[in-house]
Amino acid sequence: MRTEIIRADNIDLAVEKILVELGAETASIRENAIYFDSWDGLGASAVLQAVARRLRILNELATKPMGLEFDEIIHIDCSKWESRRAMQRKIAEQLKLPVRVFDIFDKQDEEDDFNRLEEGSRGEIAQVTRAIYKTIQNRRFLVILHNGSNEEIDIFNFGISLYGYANSKMLWTFQGRFRLDTKMIDNVKKSTTTHVLLSASRDKQDPEDLYSYLVHNEAAQVSCDKHGHTIIIDPAIVVECVLYMLKQYSIGSHIVHYDWPIHAGNYWVCNGNIPPEKSDRAWQVVDVLQRESWFFKNYNRLNSDESKTMHSSHLATSVERMQYWMSMETCGFVQSHSGIILENMLKHSHMLGVLKLSWCTFSFLLPPFLCCHSLRFLWLEHCQDLGTGTSSIDHYQKDAGKESWECFKNLWVLDLRYTDCAQILSAQVMDLMMHLRELNVMGARNWDMSHLHGRLCNIRKLRVTKSTCCFNNNVFSEMESIELLDFSGNTIRQGMASLSGPASNTSLTTIIIDGCDGLEVISFRGCKELKDLFLKGSLGSLEVLDLSGTKVKILDLGGVQSTLPKRIILLGCEKLRAILWPKRLKRPDVLQIDTTSTSISVDGGEARRVHPHADRSLQQQKEEKYKNGWQISLMDARLLRSLSPVKGFLQSEAALHIDIYSPAMLGGGNFQGTRSDKLGQVQPCTSAVMESEYRDILKDDPVEVMMMWECPQIRRRWWGAHTTCIIKVITNGQATNHLEDATSGSTSALLLPSFICKTTNSLHVYDNSSITSIPKPPKGYGWKFLVWCRVERCPKLHTVFTLLHGSDMYSFEYLQTFWASQLLSARYISDKPYCFNKLDFLHVDHCPRLVHVLPLSTWWGYSYSLETLEIVYCGDLKEVFPLDPELQEQDRAIEFPKLRRIHLHELPKLQHIRRHRMSAPRLETIKIRGSWSLRHLPLVAHDTKPPKVDCEKEWWDCLEWDGLEKYHHPSLYEPIHSLYYKAQLPRVSVLR
Repeated sequence: MRTEIIRADNIDLAVEKILVELGAETASIRENAIYFDSWDGLGASAVLQAVARRLRILNELATKPMGLEFDEIIHIDCSKWESRRAMQRKIAEQLKLPVRVFDIFDKQDEEDDFNRLEEGSRGEIAQVTRAIYKTIQNRRFLVILHNGSNEEIDIFNFGISLYGYANSKMLWTFQGRFRLDTKMIDNVKKSTTTHVLLSASRDKQDPEDLYSYLVHNEAAQVSCDKHGHTIIIDPAIVVECVLYMLKQYSIGSHIVHYDWPIHAGNYWVCNGNIPPEKSDRAWQVVDVLQRESWFFKNYNRLNSDESKTMHSSHLATSVERMQYWMSMETCGFVQSHSGIILENMLKHSHMLGVLKLSWCTFSFLLPPFLCCHSLRFLWLEHCQDLGTGTSSIDHYQKDAGKESWECFKNLWVLDLRYTDCAQILSAQVMDLMMHLRELNVMGARNWDMSHLHGRLCNIRKLRVTKSTCCFNNNVFSEMESIELLDFSGNTIRQGMASLSGPASNTSLTTIIIDGCDGLEVISFRGCKELKDLFLKGSLGSLEVLDLSGTKVKILDLGGVQSTLPKRIILLGCEKLRAILWPKRLKRPDVLQIDTTSTSISVDGGEARRVHPHADRSLQQQKEEKYKNGWQISLMDARLLRSLSPVKGFLQSEAALHIDIYSPAMLGGGNFQGTRSDKLGQVQPCTSAVMESEYRDILKDDPVEVMMMWECPQIRRRWWGAHTTCIIKVITNGQATNHLEDATSGSTSALLLPSFICKTTNSLHVYDNSSITSIPKPPKGYGWKFLVWCRVERCPKLHTVFTLLHGSDMYSFEYLQTFWASQLLSARYISDKPYCFNKLDFLHVDHCPRLVHVLPLSTWWGYSYSLETLEIVYCGDLKEVFPLDPELQEQDRAIEFPKLRRIHLHELPKLQHIRRHRMSAPRLETIKIRGSWSLRHLPLVAHDTKPPKVDCEKEWWDCLEWDGLEKYHHPSLYEPIHSLYYKAQLPRVSVLR
């Protein structure tokens, strides 16, 4: 690795020398990757930005400088590091790749959300890598990279190759703006992918002037958006904020606890670094600065031991060392472990905006800061009362008057840590804090938080931690502007044990609860903007967690060390993508999830969502069977992956009900195959209605008159584990996210996690215009424990169950009820013969292209339990139970010992129920209409009551018989012929 030092006193001169390095010919020596460390890390980002601007200008010239003829400048500013995925997206943006590439990003990000993969851990996407490589191959380019991570990045993994005849190059630096860590260069020296290491050193410039110059230029980068436009932050303000933090560090960082992550913005505004003339705008500036993650990544290290040697050169040249304990004019920090602070100590500090008193003793009735009328930020830590008498504020007010506490009227931030000052937290003083934006209370003892009710209406951030307290319900009900609530490490002694937020709040975005003893209910139902909930620690008393109607995306319960709440309610959580569970936990008794809408009921219950044409009896069954179990309603089946860590609980006594909806249904769209004027009634599509002799009689009657038997009720397993899982899939009009494309672009399948399929007892799929099959998952037992299945109105469904190669033949051995209706494209129910030996009810209607129903794999495949067979309007059906080719050569009757009822209606091509003879000794009823190609009835017993055969007389007369000796003779049946099975002729003459 070649190392060089650039002598430069400004950014422009450094840019000129870097351009010379970039333009140098490196064909014989591999020096394509160049690292720039700048002036001990400071100013690197500003220099790289300037290089990018200069090269873009040069590229517009007709004649470009020798060696700088780059076809593409790929400027990647990842100073605020997010992830490798985010870096790859920025490369794609720089190259202006087509929209389909960004669709790949969005799709993979969504997939990773459901897979519970943290955003910072997301890597590059192979498809995008190939797209980037194809775009820039055989082109000469320059990559300018601000690497905000702590690790060197090989850009080859992103589709960018520096090697080849094009002689492309890369200029990069570590961690972007305001980097004070001088040791980062040591990591670069160990690199195997970087060939040149450049650093800068002052030439003639004064060190303090150079430092100030570099800070101002770095600040200008913060003030600009990604397009280089200045946003709401004045660069001078950024400089003020940076210098303020460094100065405070220099005057006592190892003594004073500044708590920069929490209070940095408060210092800036309350001290006047950010002009507070328009307070709302000032806090907006704070929000923008605090989003610069690099800022706190660097300055969180100011208090570490490593910082002692990390950036001493910068501090030595830029910050004037001051006495720690005495303040500047507007900011004071006082610490006195043994001394007493007198009440007149600050009587001349009228301009004081920030005051922190640590380990001080003073009179809580006459605190020294009462005269500080400009005070905006007050922080008391480990302070003690001088003990001058009664602790009641009323006593003091008799002598001094309430106006003495009016300094709290202008207060924006109040922080009390391990300081039992009942006066400040009293109702009387809180009434004065009309402008308070942030309240932090830590280590309070026996604090009655009920005083907060109806007060602090302007509060934005409330932190109550490590305290013992009591409060009544709805203590935060009128804090409609609150944005952050931290309620960690507290103990609730008495009063109500329910923590809830204002239902009308549109500002609350973050809640932190890290352990809380005595808390029984956490409910932030209706807090529409709540996105982040950090729940961890010991919550042993927690009974209910209700986040209904929020925007929580990831519910992270992984840090909970105690048992989980008995009830977890997430209704109307439309943004929910994943749930993270702790490793050891006790299953919640009730889990309610609804991601289909943001609406929730007013009374606190679930806003029931019912399909507009759903079977009401099924809806009632669902509500009855699963009201005390787990209920999940969602629009994307990938959310079910979050149940994988708790799949063992699906083997318990609790029931699980899952509904999968589509946006089209939720929007109230019309459903194909339904009739809006008769709720729950099926209107077949024109292509589905077979030519019928009875169409003139039945044209105004509902199709249900053709059905002789209703679908059996939802069934539950009676053996082993008592888990019940019903999946109701309801979609229409468009492919939804839970329907993932198969290998062919023309097919899609309903893909569910294997553990869900393994424990599913009941499956209901209807009004789905996209899926072509419901496959068995690749692993596990698939649908082995499925007991009840109903599939309706899925016009593209080609095969109901497509079982994968090598699937267990017993995948459906417990299935008892199967109902298929209006599958207009279906050719097969199952594409392979499998065991259905417990199937007792089989119904198929309006499947015009169905060739056969269920293939027989063995002589006893599913004949043992079948009691009811009903098939209606299936025009292409030729055989109900085709036999395996190997068994067709055997002349042997298959017995259906429990078959009692057969109904076949409008099956014009049906030739056989089964190609070979079938025996049904308990047959009671046969009803057949419009099946003129059928020539055989099942064999019956000679010593039982003859089954009734309701059919056309013409059809009966054409039947073929095997003879009485084989129990197949007309005398063994009781035919019934309708007197009116054709339309009546007109009573009047048609002649006029």
